[in-house]
Amino acid sequence: MMKARHETHQLLWIKRALVNGSNLSPIARRKLYIKTVLLTLALIWLLVLVILFITPTRYTSKWVLILPGAGAGAMVSLDSIGQASSSSSSPYLSSAIDPRENYKAIALSDILLSTTAKELNITASALGMPKLKLPSQTGLMEFTINAATPELAEKKAWALYQHLQIMLSQLRTDEILIRENGVRIGLEGFASKVKQSQSNILAFQSKTGLVSLDQFKEVALTIERLRQSQVNLRAKLEGGLASQHLLESSLSLTASQSADLLKLKNDQLFQQLLLKYTESSSLLVSLSGNFAQQHPQVLTAKTEQKVMLNALNSRCQKLLLRCDPQLMVILSVDDIDGRAELMQKLINFATENAGFSDELASLTEQIDLWETRLKHSNDDAAKLEDLHRDHQLATAVFTSAIAKIDVGKADIFSAYPLLQLFSPPSRPEKADKLGFILTLIGGIAASIMVIAGLSILWIRKPLLQRILTNE
Repeated sequence: MMKARHETHQLLWIKRALVNGSNLSPIARRKLYIKTVLLTLALIWLLVLVILFITPTRYTSKWVLILPGAGAGAMVSLDSIGQASSSSSSPYLSSAIDPRENYKAIALSDILLSTTAKELNITASALGMPKLKLPSQTGLMEFTINAATPELAEKKAWALYQHLQIMLSQLRTDEILIRENGVRIGLEGFASKVKQSQSNILAFQSKTGLVSLDQFKEVALTIERLRQSQVNLRAKLEGGLASQHLLESSLSLTASQSADLLKLKNDQLFQQLLLKYTESSSLLVSLSGNFAQQHPQVLTAKTEQKVMLNALNSRCQKLLLRCDPQLMVILSVDDIDGRAELMQKLINFATENAGFSDELASLTEQIDLWETRLKHSNDDAAKLEDLHRDHQLATAVFTSAIAKIDVGKADIFSAYPLLQLFSPPSRPEKADKLGFILTLIGGIAASIMVIAGLSILWIRKPLLQRILTNE
């Protein structure tokens, strides 16, 4: 009874404290609340400023890796021997295991972080722990890491990515070696028959000089390629000859005449002599129309014309080692400048056609030589093929097992799937403001809570008195 009365007394004391509060006057109470609010807010924002001041500036580098979702397969088929196949399923076929979780454990492992820190000449604690997100329903792995400078953040990111790939390559190599050693144990029993068949082949090769069937096939392929080149070259030659004949018909000149004309046209001395010869001929025609043939001026003009003609013939003989009167007629009558381009084309066609003709003759000679060699190799090739067939039959199981090992080596991503760089490490342009923003939000939230709490304490008396009065 006394205990219950004591507890009731305590509750009444708490009730009076909550309802009636202190005995301070309203003015003193207001001053106390204002001082409390200001002091509390000052402490809160002082703490915020201290946190902002001592927190170092951080820069965040981001990069994204992706695991392709498709599987891969390979099959090798050897004629008369067998097949070897290898395949790897998609890394996402198993609903129980996400390969990204395995890669996450590797990426965040102490050995990877310590190796990366050692390369950067920093401690593992200075390197820091990268953050990794694995978005659901994707094959992405989103990495972030912080540093004091943008360059260091990017450098850390690249180092982590490179060492992750190096570690995965080492794990893949170890896995392949272990699997290969298990297969090689059963191969020793087939070696003796293989050695015997190889000895037979080597003895025959030493005797005949025919190393392989590929060598015989290469002779046939060489002949076929030469024949194809011969056909193509003959087609080019026929086309070039057609173009040459067309130009010769259009110009009424041969390629040799065109070359001679251009050579004479480009010789300045010959052109000067030709000009004087033309002038003397014109003068002779003019004088012959006015005077008799034995007139002194006519005789002088004839003599000058003859001198110019002899000079032209002498210059032409020196340039061309011969002199064709038709060329000088063409030079004195035709417009050589207007036809010079066509004449040059005619010369080019003639030169190309001459080259094609020589090359065609050389190809024909080579084809004859290769065909003779092919005929002499027929019997040796047939014998060598028989020996190779015996060798293939003796090594069927052995070669198939070796092929399986080789195909298994090609599938290096069966245990550790391919990991590609989807987005390279970025160099942050601005500092990470997340800590600054969160600190400000915390300060604002604390300030609001203090003001709200003291506001509730300020208005509690009339509210509680009204509630208790209603009760």
